[in-house]
Amino acid sequence: MTSRSATFGYFGGWFDQRFGSAPQARYPTFKSAIGLFLQHLGDRRDGVIVETGTQRLPDDWGAGCSTTIFGETLETFDGGRLWTVDLSPENLTTSQHCTQHVAQRIEYVCSDSVTFLKQFDRPIDLLYLDSLDWWDDPQIQQQSQAHQLAEIEAAWDKLRQGCIILLDDNGLPGGGKARLTKEFLSQQGWSCILDYQQSLWISEKVMF
Repeated sequence: MTSRSATFGYFGGWFDQRFGSAPQARYPTFKSAIGLFLQHLGDRRDGVIVETGTQRLPDDWGAGCSTTIFGETLETFDGGRLWTVDLSPENLTTSQHCTQHVAQRIEYVCSDSVTFLKQFDRPIDLLYLDSLDWWDDPQIQQQSQAHQLAEIEAAWDKLRQGCIILLDDNGLPGGGKARLTKEFLSQQGWSCILDYQQSLWISEKVMF
């Protein structure tokens, strides 16, 4: 375990002091995903995090505030850069305002996420998929599941060996947004190590 990941992982350490229980149901998966990301980096300082669906409100922890979490992590631990992708210019403006204190770590991209991922030209160390809102409407639910599957397929050849994948809106009716993506990852031999509001996956096969 590297010094950065060990420092990050301590109970009551930086993550707990900075965010506490604010991430609510996402706390265990956010903290675990970032700890694995830092361990995966080792001594590297050029890590790449990509998130689809940017932060839309300053303190809406029910929606995750992921851009703030990732941006501050990269700044605090000198871990690289975040690409946050959203189709809405308004959402990106809000995200920039919320994360201006760590904007030097973030690229804000207005684009369809699938198109962006197909064209992205860097190896990805942590991929967070949280675009296309999930609503209580069967048609929209199917669309969001299909969209997330299209995202993982578009990003597949950009995933660095040891990449961590985090899927949001998982613990919802019908398997949530992540249902099809989880089926795909399982077929590829990946392991799910946490499965709550978010679903956390690694490429190593884990036997439980």
